[in-house]
This record gives sequence, structure tokens and C-alpha cells, in this order.
Amino acid sequence: MNESKPDLNPAATASNAPDPALPDSFHVGVLMERRDRPDSRWLRESWDLLGVVLEAASASNEGRRCIRQSDHGEQYLWSGFRVRLHRDELESYYHNLLSTEPKIFVITHTDPDGAPEPFLVSLSYDEANAYETGCDEMVYSAVLPPVLYSWVEQYVLENYAPERRIKRKRDRAGKGGECE
Repeated sequence: MNESKPDLNPAATASNAPDPALPDSFHVGVLMERRDRPDSRWLRESWDLLGVVLEAASASNEGRRCIRQSDHGEQYLWSGFRVRLHRDELESYYHNLLSTEPKIFVITHTDPDGAPEPFLVSLSYDEANAYETGCDEMVYSAVLPPVLYSWVEQYVLENYAPERRIKRKRDRAGKGGECE
């Protein structure tokens, strides 16, 4: 009786093909809060990103919709955004996941009234930083929701291998390592 043993080598069983169960994008909405600032001489209002919420694929892009109102301000939801992952941003996703608090970034224009108008949602720190260094865009960040964290983590595990760092050797100045 000759039984073959299963191959336990992970490299032999791992597939380089993308996981078919891994979605290529997520539909999200951006939740922001506007607060009145009667205590400030310089600001009449301030805006904060409360978070990014998952939406059904059928959610329409309605623009800004007020979902809560109080004496001190309002909360608005912008619908219709899609978060996608790109291979050229793998290193940025990797470093975002390794941070103490992984973030999701919302990039906005400012409308004529001074209110933010989101136009992009990203998981890439590098992309957010590139927009932040510009003059016209504002970048807000929030804690990465667990579902999106798992998604980007799986994508990075399947597609990214960090490069080994090679320590540079310093040239010695003068003979015997001493300066002349």
C-alpha cells in the first residue's frame, strides 16, 4: 500500500493568482461634520471627517445630504465614492497598515462658501500626501474601518514583498579611517 503524502511546502501550494473572493473595489460614503465656532475670533465654522461608511453598490451620487442637524452644527453624507487598490501603491498601503493607527484619506476641494467638497477616497498615504502639498486641496483622515483594513491587508499579503534594505558601507576618509 503506497500512500502519497501531501506536499506541506507553502510555496508549492500557494497560488500567485488573485483571490477571486477579494473584491476589486468598495462603495463608500463620506461622513463629515460642520460645527459652529462662536468661541473663535477667526473661524465661524469648522469641518471634521467623522468617518467613511460602506454603502450598497446601488447608492447614487447625490452630493451633499444633511443627515443630522443640531444647534451647534450639522452632519453631512456624500455618497457614491469607490475605493480601489492599485499595484503601484502597494508600498504605501503596507506602511499605512504598519502604522499605529491605519487611516483612510478623503481629499476635498473647497467650495465658494468655504465648505469641503470630497472628490477622492484613498488608502494610500503617498497619494494623500501628494494632494496635501498642493494649494487647492484639503486632506482629511479617519480610522480605517475594519472591513477595509482586512481587504487591504489581504491585497498587500498577496501582492507585496518588502525589499531588503542593504546597509551602505561608508568610505573612510584618509588612511586607517582617520581624517587628515
